[in-house]
Amino acid sequence: MMCFVVLSVQQVEVEEGVESVQLPFRTTGDLPQDVRVVWFNRDNGRTVHVYKNGSDRPEEQNQVYRDRTEMKKDLLRTGDLSLTLKHPKVTDTGRYKCGVYREENYMRWKTVQLKVKERTQVKDETVDIRNRSCSTDPTPLMADQSV
Repeated sequence: MMCFVVLSVQQVEVEEGVESVQLPFRTTGDLPQDVRVVWFNRDNGRTVHVYKNGSDRPEEQNQVYRDRTEMKKDLLRTGDLSLTLKHPKVTDTGRYKCGVYREENYMRWKTVQLKVKERTQVKDETVDIRNRSCSTDPTPLMADQSV
């Protein structure tokens, strides 16, 4: 008999233009030093961030994410495998999966659904006071009242 565990997918939503967004993943601490932590975008198949042998591996990540990702220091000891994505764009929307591997075997993983909404523009309404007509309202702005 097989047993399946269904985990819910965490959803994160931000507006384009924010400085950064965090894709959360906390697990047990004191992970072995020889694990490989890989974040990738399941929707486009791109490698987002790789951590291996105690350091980040920017040469293994897709150019689209270069200089835009960051993981916490001491992540293996703390178990905080969250990823910070800087300057998220609408095109970054998708399902991100973080896998923790040891000798090509999954130890644990998590999927986070990221939605980056288009920035809502506030319409700039400039009023040209030269073209406004004068008010014909005879009521003074401030009335002098004597008691």
